Amino acid sequence: MSLLILLPIGMGLLLGTQTAINSRLRAFVGSPYIASAISFTVGTLFLLSLTAIKEGLHLSISGPWWAWLGGLLGTIALTTNILLFPKLGSVQTAVLPIFGQIFASLIIDQYGLFASVQTKLTWIKLLGLLLVLAGVLLTVVEKNSSNQRPGHVKGLLAWQLAGILAGMLGACQITINGHLGQIQHSPLVAASYSFASGAIILWLVCLFKRHSFTSVKATFEQGPRYWWIWLGGFFGALYVFGSAFLVTKIGTSQIVIFALFGQLSASALIEHFGLLESQPKSVHFQKICGLILLFIGVIITKLV
Repeated sequence: MSLLILLPIGMGLLLGTQTAINSRLRAFVGSPYIASAISFTVGTLFLLSLTAIKEGLHLSISGPWWAWLGGLLGTIALTTNILLFPKLGSVQTAVLPIFGQIFASLIIDQYGLFASVQTKLTWIKLLGLLLVLAGVLLTVVEKNSSNQRPGHVKGLLAWQLAGILAGMLGACQITINGHLGQIQHSPLVAASYSFASGAIILWLVCLFKRHSFTSVKATFEQGPRYWWIWLGGFFGALYVFGSAFLVTKIGTSQIVIFALFGQLSASALIEHFGLLESQPKSVHFQKICGLILLFIGVIITKLV
């Protein structure tokens, strides 16, 4: 079990890197929806190729109806997060989905929802989770930033609830994909289906919004210098596959919390060193304290 906890931390590192890569891809293609659709398509091709080589392509239509909702829920969560930023600012966009994800993962584990492993919440574990949330706040809240408190936004409470709901849907996707992996006897098949359905939905959204795809061709013409901008979908696919594989072994909340630590750590490193052509920004003492507090909370939740 001790080795298994390293996997979601590594998955979180990939997820944090994916965010930075997809941000750069969005700058090239000019649309967050097209960037997400490309990312999902790359992940789908990778997972389908790996599945075909390792197990052969197969999909058994069986199990409960909700077992097939993973891709849809993931797409809704992703699209909601894209829409949140201009409405709520960077801090609320980061914190509210995280809160929703942790809250939903606790409920799922507490009651064994979606045929998951039932894990009761203890007071010590609750203390660890409060430390995790405190660490998240210290990590993402910036001092003296004009982007932290958006001005008057119509329906502000509705957008805030949407942010929490997006995080909850992300936690549900992890558990549902894990159960689908059990039904299909392969987490690879479950992850492939989830990514493929998400890619189809996102391309339909792009067509509905009548986006121009000429920028995609221009992005390809950037050449080998920007080869890494296509890796976002690959990293996302590894995260979804890893989640489907681990959820039946360590539970949804453990995956969410450990991956969160890896994700924020990767984001801090990328920001500090200006990796992937991001704007360099020194990691201040507050953020370091937040990561330390987050790590302590993660350890407490694992030890109980």
